[in-house]
Amino acid sequence: MKAKLRTFDFVVRFLGLAIVFHLPIGCVPKSQPIKASWTAMATTMHRAAAATEPDEKIRNPDYLAEKFVSTGFLYRFAFTRDLNSLRTVLKRQGNRSYFYVNARTHHIDTILKSVVAAGVEQIVNLGVGYDSRAYRFKHVFPQVTFIEVDLPATIEDKKERVLQIFKSLPDRIVYAPCDFNTQTLEDVLNKAGYDKTKKTFFILEGVTYYITKEGVDSTLRVIARHSATGSSVIFDHMLKSVADGDFSKYPDAKPLFREMAAHGEPYTFGIEDGKAEAFVNQRGLKVLSDLSADEIVRHYLTRSDGTLDGQPYRFFMIMHAIVNGS
Repeated sequence: MKAKLRTFDFVVRFLGLAIVFHLPIGCVPKSQPIKASWTAMATTMHRAAAATEPDEKIRNPDYLAEKFVSTGFLYRFAFTRDLNSLRTVLKRQGNRSYFYVNARTHHIDTILKSVVAAGVEQIVNLGVGYDSRAYRFKHVFPQVTFIEVDLPATIEDKKERVLQIFKSLPDRIVYAPCDFNTQTLEDVLNKAGYDKTKKTFFILEGVTYYITKEGVDSTLRVIARHSATGSSVIFDHMLKSVADGDFSKYPDAKPLFREMAAHGEPYTFGIEDGKAEAFVNQRGLKVLSDLSADEIVRHYLTRSDGTLDGQPYRFFMIMHAIVNGS
């Protein structure tokens, strides 16, 4: 029994390094084959494991994640369908990926609810993967249209899973496959029925650090130029020094980077420390918040009894920015 647990622990440790974040699928060039995203599934797996957390304060709110995680994926990488066991191992290892994904989900959900309460009518989720927000919030916010953008193969796989779970494709959810070799984000949004007169919330979760500076620049400028007053975007971003390979301050980044590069999904982009506000201002946006690791821990990784659940990677921040002039 102990030998099996040690094997499980090793596999999960490898998994934590290799498939941490949701692979971004924006309409920008990148050297990635068009296939369903396995990193998107990995992020969903982290959420599903965190959703079994007994402490309601830090429990992951994505209660549908377990339905989107394939049994084959779990058995291939963790030799189990038991999400409680997976969560236990991830936490015992102090797996920073697990804690970061959990906190990020909480924070984006929090911001989403606040912007819809303030009048957002349209949500565009770029690189959506197997994210379930459109389904979790559909009945809470029936007036909101969700547009889900991703690679064609991932969108098709997502639709198949939605049909298996809900037996039909829900209304007010638009699936927007994006072939980044032939389409721009603007083209894809227009084809999906995006209404630039409606206040919109854009989600780029686990996206910016996989694409080029030009890709990030283009995406943010499209949002700034083609969105209604009061529209905003949330995205997480990496420190440029770390993206450039300087691990002196964050040695835990090195094995993570090595594994991501080995899987053909290297980190490529970061924003210079202290210059994030200027970066988004230059692209027509105004910072509303930019959560540091300390703030992430305080808000989302502190248990009901005041103790720490775990530490995320500290070279990621989560920014919420509004269209400048709104």
